[in-house]
Amino acid sequence: MKIAHVINSLNRGGAESHLLELVTAQVNSGLVVDVIVIGEDIPEILSINKELSNVCRKIYRLKGPRMFNVFSYIKLQKIIKENSYKIVHSHQPRSDYMIYLLKRFFISDNLFKWVVSIHGKYDSYLDNNFKKIFKLYFFKKLVNSWSFADEVIVISQEVNTWLESHTQKLNPHVINYWISLKEPSTVSLNPTLNIGFLGRLNKNKGIEDLIDTFNEINLDFHLVIGGFGSDNYINYLKQKMSKNLIKKSSFLGYVEDQSKFFEGIDLFVFPSYSEGLGLVLLEGMSYQKICITRNIEPMNQFINDENGYLFNNNDELKNSVIQASKDLTNESIYNKKIENTKKVLERYDIKNVFPKILKVYNL
Repeated sequence: MKIAHVINSLNRGGAESHLLELVTAQVNSGLVVDVIVIGEDIPEILSINKELSNVCRKIYRLKGPRMFNVFSYIKLQKIIKENSYKIVHSHQPRSDYMIYLLKRFFISDNLFKWVVSIHGKYDSYLDNNFKKIFKLYFFKKLVNSWSFADEVIVISQEVNTWLESHTQKLNPHVINYWISLKEPSTVSLNPTLNIGFLGRLNKNKGIEDLIDTFNEINLDFHLVIGGFGSDNYINYLKQKMSKNLIKKSSFLGYVEDQSKFFEGIDLFVFPSYSEGLGLVLLEGMSYQKICITRNIEPMNQFINDENGYLFNNNDELKNSVIQASKDLTNESIYNKKIENTKKVLERYDIKNVFPKILKVYNL
């Protein structure tokens, strides 16, 4: 049976990383899988094109400015018809809307089964600028288009709740990403505590709160900040830093080797204000790192006081970092938190998650 996944680009992010894992699992289960990419990859951000091409049968690339080129629709229609896919699974807003338009107006409704994966709370991630008005208009159209899908998947209960606030027409399946437990690296024995943040550098990720808090922490630490951000915003963040914090910090830029990043830290701090799932937090847990995160859904569904630390404001964040620095040197407390982390991750193991997607496909 043939399956096509349609996605905006192959620059690594939560949806793209999940796509690579999903395609690998599907191919290993005997399915024939292609990937259709509607836009170009951004050169500054790592692409999973090479890894994906080693797994799937073929990667198709559409030409032109994504969804606003009529030739992209012609090519997309041709690819779908020639390959006679049983399932077309779209993964991001532009991809969803292109499949909607094809299925609604140009392709027989029963030619394939359309599955949509909603990977986040899309309208909550928009920057406050003049483009937001147009994006919100498109978003309303997008929500309506999802009602024409045969099946809808959301990546967390938090995204499901968000979706319910916009429409009551859908009955989605809540299926989390899966994550594999990694071999642990040792906590550093030197007195300097290595603390890491990883994520796109913007206000929504709470990076400004992180800096404000660490300006006031009097510990022997080194803070590594990984993630893509504009030069202007990074300069702004550096201006917020005290001279002492600047000496203790490193901006890594976009992190290609996440294994090296997580293996090099003792404590992971993720102060984001809004996430669909918070995959990077689960990844930190998978490397058996003690994690600190904001006390909001969905992060507080897998981080709690038994395996990490939750905070509600900057004072609590400061206290959590100080307490964690002590607990990391206490073998009993540290081992207990790691064991509790493993128990949480069991829910996100591939053996528990992948069969749910096959069920949605009706396989």
